[in-house]
Amino acid sequence: MTIEFVTMRDGKRVAVSYWDNVATPRAAIVMVHGMCEYIARYDDFCKFLGHNGYNVIGMDNRGFGDTDADTRGKGYADMFENTVDDIKQEVDIAKSRWNVERVYVIGHSYGSILTQRFIEKHHSVVAGAILCGSTLQSGAMLALGRALASAHAKTDPDGDGKIFAKLTFESYDKKLKDGVNGWINRDKAAVEIYNADEKCAGVGICSNMFYKEMFDGIKRINAHRGDVPKDFKLMIASGSDDGVGGYGMLVKKLCRAYEKFGLAPVFKLYDGGRHEILNEINKGEVYEDFVGFIDKCESEYAGDGNV
Repeated sequence: MTIEFVTMRDGKRVAVSYWDNVATPRAAIVMVHGMCEYIARYDDFCKFLGHNGYNVIGMDNRGFGDTDADTRGKGYADMFENTVDDIKQEVDIAKSRWNVERVYVIGHSYGSILTQRFIEKHHSVVAGAILCGSTLQSGAMLALGRALASAHAKTDPDGDGKIFAKLTFESYDKKLKDGVNGWINRDKAAVEIYNADEKCAGVGICSNMFYKEMFDGIKRINAHRGDVPKDFKLMIASGSDDGVGGYGMLVKKLCRAYEKFGLAPVFKLYDGGRHEILNEINKGEVYEDFVGFIDKCESEYAGDGNV
């Protein structure tokens, strides 16, 4: 893995990592991480993708990791949409850097929400996407989140959004009764590493403005989901015990939302899996399924001549 800072279209300097050990990659992958973490946490998975012929690019999203080391978790106006457009710039970099025709996007958690918006705006530049640990927020649930975030962001934009963490992540822990942040993973050693990592500390304690940006972004996603073409290659994967996915309910709802517009997502729900299925005790199975989906897409493109 190599790291460099890249200047995005609006002048923002973003920390970008590359896994490029494949001299002639079959295609490239853009990996998009979740909130309160950073891209290097996916090093093992990205190396696995390399072993299967795919080079990978991934950034520390705005507000996290080394991109905003002094202001982690903070949000600001247009942050969500700018991060979505950063993914587009990563796609452009991957095509140029590795001379590949096809790029796929894999987004986890908050990264999957960014990816939902990305495939609405920029589906024409990628060959497919995987939404991992994702969800669909709508109706009264979304309206409440937006109202709370807007009110708190107006009076204290940089203040910790503890109320949102309490309503979500802390409630997941209470349900599972498996320690602090046990909701993310059944692998206790992996959870301990997460809890001790200063770049991940305080999961869910992002700023009020961050939450406002995210909830506003989700509203735009729901309004434009039909912009994704019917033939777009999409996989949706989650753990059955993932609170973010509503313990299967909200992630199934997400799948149906795409099916409503004619898409046919590949859907996989891992029994007993929690939020970070790429770090779960059965991660080997998840790795193989994700590569299998991309391999199948590649075979289909090779068979019909599409690029």
